[in-house]
Amino acid sequence: MDLIALGRFLILLSILIFVHETGHFLMARIFGVKIEEFGFGLPPRVFGKRVKGTIYSLNLLPIGGFVRLKGEAGESLGFGGADSFAVQSKFKRVLIVGAGVLGNFGLAWLIFSVLFNFGVREPAGKVLVREVAVGSPAAAAMILPGDFVLSIAGEPTETADELLRLTKERLDQPVELRIEQHGSPVTVTVVPRSAPPEGEGPLGISITTAFTTRAVPFWQTPLLGFREAARGVWGMLRGLGETVVHLFRGETVQVGGPVAIYAYSRDYAEGGLFPFLNFMALLSLNLAVVNLLPIPALDGGRILFIGVEALRRKKLSPQAEAAINSVGLALLIGLVVLLSIRDLRIYF
Repeated sequence: MDLIALGRFLILLSILIFVHETGHFLMARIFGVKIEEFGFGLPPRVFGKRVKGTIYSLNLLPIGGFVRLKGEAGESLGFGGADSFAVQSKFKRVLIVGAGVLGNFGLAWLIFSVLFNFGVREPAGKVLVREVAVGSPAAAAMILPGDFVLSIAGEPTETADELLRLTKERLDQPVELRIEQHGSPVTVTVVPRSAPPEGEGPLGISITTAFTTRAVPFWQTPLLGFREAARGVWGMLRGLGETVVHLFRGETVQVGGPVAIYAYSRDYAEGGLFPFLNFMALLSLNLAVVNLLPIPALDGGRILFIGVEALRRKKLSPQAEAAINSVGLALLIGLVVLLSIRDLRIYF
């Protein structure tokens, strides 16, 4: 395993989880709830310093962090005091519990906003030729890597999918391609193959939709960043709903665990800083969405308990809540282990 990639992956997860826990920390501070410990990394503790009643600790396992609030285990007014989490109103407790999700959304918003400062990527209305196979129809027509395909048989090709579709409609017949070569438009004639060699398409080219970068005013970048983050959340929620539907139908679904995330982070890092930051923002949104699921041991599960309390007009006992959370945590750990075993076979 690449130690540099592994270290980068651990730093990535640590930042995302630490930001999540910082959200809980700040919201608890706003409502006057005592924070007993705010730790970077997971225990055992390596170093700790008490400042104004809160222990700020550095822990051995460099993965994320945690916030330990006074009264999380449950207590009542008169025993725990007004600075206890347990005696806060339902509204305040929901905000404190949900603040981690807001932290992850805010991080994604910030990253997208920073990236938009370098411009907005938009379709350029043409298709980039990345590679040309030796002996292919494209090579015979003197098409070169770096050329752009503008149209085929007079029909514009603004995306790679359009070019593929229009090419397949014209197999084994001469067809004119309008291309842009060295900045100048050129027309060439090719014959797309119906039976190309393995690994090659009808034209023998590797293509991708071309994009251009448009500069935007600085004041617009936060708005664009927020829109991009909101779109990401919506897309993930929609994908989650489709996954649930597939599960009920007994169909196969693709769900990745930590090993898959490591593999993706390694691949995106190889693409450069901007793709890696974009992946980091999407992963932060993913962490936010997953944490909102009404599953015990997750923030969504804790919010669900508060909702049940509102309906019953009575809290669950601390023992019952702890037991349910323990079962939920055990199931989540089991799922992560199973996904990791499967992903090891896929990616390594």
